[in-house]
Amino acid sequence: MEHRNVAIIGAGWSGLSLAKTYTQAHPDADLIVLEAADSVGGVWAAHRLYPGLRTNSILGSYENPDFPMTVEKFGVKPGEHIPGTVVHQYMTDFAKTFDIWRRIRFRTKVEEIQQVENGKWILKLTTFRSTNGEGTMETKSITADKVVIATGVTGNPNMPDITGADTFDAPLFHAKDFLQNKELLKTANKVVVYGGSKSAWDAVYAYSTSGIQVEWVIRESGGGPCWMSPIWVTPLKKCLEHLVLTRLLSLFTPTFLGNGDGYDIWRRLLHGTAIGRWFVRKFWGTLEGDVVQLNGWDKDSEIKKLKPWFPAFWSGPSLSILNYPTDFFECIKNGTARIHYAEITHLTRRTVHLSTGEAFEVDALHCSTGWKHEPPIKISPPSLAAKLGLPTDFDDSRTDLTRVADAEILERFPSLRNQPEVTAKRHAVDIKTRKTPYRLYRSMVPPATAYERNFAIAGAVLSLGSVINAQMQALWITAYLDGSLELPKSMDEIEYSTELSTRFGHWRYPADYGDRHAALAFDSLPYFDELLRDLGLRFQRKGSWWRELLEDYRPADYKGVVDEWIELKRTLAKKDE
Repeated sequence: MEHRNVAIIGAGWSGLSLAKTYTQAHPDADLIVLEAADSVGGVWAAHRLYPGLRTNSILGSYENPDFPMTVEKFGVKPGEHIPGTVVHQYMTDFAKTFDIWRRIRFRTKVEEIQQVENGKWILKLTTFRSTNGEGTMETKSITADKVVIATGVTGNPNMPDITGADTFDAPLFHAKDFLQNKELLKTANKVVVYGGSKSAWDAVYAYSTSGIQVEWVIRESGGGPCWMSPIWVTPLKKCLEHLVLTRLLSLFTPTFLGNGDGYDIWRRLLHGTAIGRWFVRKFWGTLEGDVVQLNGWDKDSEIKKLKPWFPAFWSGPSLSILNYPTDFFECIKNGTARIHYAEITHLTRRTVHLSTGEAFEVDALHCSTGWKHEPPIKISPPSLAAKLGLPTDFDDSRTDLTRVADAEILERFPSLRNQPEVTAKRHAVDIKTRKTPYRLYRSMVPPATAYERNFAIAGAVLSLGSVINAQMQALWITAYLDGSLELPKSMDEIEYSTELSTRFGHWRYPADYGDRHAALAFDSLPYFDELLRDLGLRFQRKGSWWRELLEDYRPADYKGVVDEWIELKRTLAKKDE
């Protein structure tokens, strides 16, 4: 049986960043990347580049710190959102530049993971082989000393189970497969788009600007439309994605991350006192009001249907940006896209039936219905999943540890007691299929196996600084796996820290998916700080107090961080000699 020292599952941002970082620190590492698709990229893989896909980020904000996306090479101008095709090419070039490409085994899906008595892992694989135009599936197993699941939280599509789907007789697909159904943009007359997420907005824009009538159905039982903002906000016209990675803004969000960074007194004043909480409410109200005004949500009865149901403060990384080349709301104003709040009750031949009694004869049903709350991999035996911190069947019982964590959270951040009514959002999936949240120390390592240093999860986080996050996690996991990262001496400390962060997501981002996995929106920067401090590296990297407080962090601020860590390891090793 083939054996590897390190096996990484997934070749998206998390997997590629980890492969680059681990081999940079350990050039002779026996490392393999297993990727089910036939290209790198994850959400930016070739088969997922649906029409019009582009980043929320602008040039300079969506790149690895050690691999700048230059205007000359990639053709994106300053201030422009990056087309999905360019991101895919960039990630391909990244993998080849850092000698990762030869380590990737494409069209190889990890079906099952097992652990044997000696602590090693068995990975059961299915590989697609193409010979002379014919494809065959081969199954085999490999063993590995260390395994990292890097499939993220947007790799397992959640398709709704709709009565009559087998009689629909028209394309019925998840947003993940939009590219495979792109001919609809030329042939369809009317489609239904189901969902209120960013991918639903993208689909509505693509269809409507192609002259296709869109019936946009947003579930009444769901969480409503996501927050969508112009890229330039506040009276100062700051770039939103830069604003959220500014230290000053992070002080206005309650978080356990970043303690000891020199700003603790300001956090205590802002979140621990009545007058401080008043300032925090005013800050968020002003920011939210600016977005509402810029979008004109209160000026048009149809456009108002897209106004989010919950305040921005309670929303996490589902916050998105209007990155379209023309005015999105024009398709609502001219009636090309019509909004319906309803459930799809059933389907008949080429017809979608709603709970309102309406029925639409359409050419396709496009489902932007999110992702299943678990990796697309079988864990065997099933009891191993809980040990690995992965989602398992839901258990409503509350442990003493949970009660203690909840009490500390609400004592330190009294504003979190005033939760919005989001029960429908939390229970959007059938109660029988609900899963427990990921339970991971630093959002990467299961407490039960923390000291074994042979398993981690990369990318079980949604962050508004996703590429920086991928690099920070990659470096932390590399140090963890090779034993150079110092962990807390007490398992109790690891357990409680994990429970605290898990429960904090539940309280902090109830209008998003904070109760399912780590959600880092306005607290992304404190998380990066936390990981760098664990590694003994500089986390304040601006050079002066005023720049540190007011300037946003971008990938370039972390250039060379892996080399800094390698040099630190070398220096510490010499001292120990």
